[in-house]
Amino acid sequence: ELFGSVEPLLPSLREDGVAVWVLGAGPYPPGVVALQELLDAASEELEPEDVWEPEDMNDTCLYIFTSGTTGLPKAARVSHLKAVMCLSFYELVGASSSDVVYLALPLYHMAGSLLGVVGCLGIGATCVLKEKFSASQFWDDCRAEGVTVFQYIGELCRYLVNQPQRPGERQHGLRLAVGSGLRPDVWRSFQRRFGPVRIVETYGMSEGNVTLFNYTG
Repeated sequence: ELFGSVEPLLPSLREDGVAVWVLGAGPYPPGVVALQELLDAASEELEPEDVWEPEDMNDTCLYIFTSGTTGLPKAARVSHLKAVMCLSFYELVGASSSDVVYLALPLYHMAGSLLGVVGCLGIGATCVLKEKFSASQFWDDCRAEGVTVFQYIGELCRYLVNQPQRPGERQHGLRLAVGSGLRPDVWRSFQRRFGPVRIVETYGMSEGNVTLFNYTG
């Protein structure tokens, strides 16, 4: 459904040697790779390791967009090693395979895709993907899906605290919230209003090589 935005750029992308892959039914212009057809035709058998294993774990795995904290949004290089390290994110913050993780962050950022989705793969947890965050629907979603872990950016918690109070706000299974940018006043208000949810605040950068975890609360 987003291909129309890219189509006018195809000639210049081809000149620059940029491949365009699209999911979904075609037809597409020449030079565009329709992934769904290839997936449907692909064998269930895994290729030998030397086909898919990186020669060097520090080689580029993918490019991911930063939020633009130091300027306009830009693509940051993520190595295979860094992507693999994200598999252990939820284990580091105290989640396990029995958890159900609620994720409403954009998947073109590192927090949503690598820490969120890849982190769930790393521990074998269930991931509940929400297309767009809704403060008014959040607790209903948590109850309906059996959510136990919530990954946030600080503003999401503020949106929840600023919602009008409603019955049943403390009737949920959420035990852990993990993310970045939660102000101390919102932190206290969140726990006072919604119950003793453990909060683990983290800080890192897509293009950085150090991550901080506030284990002590």
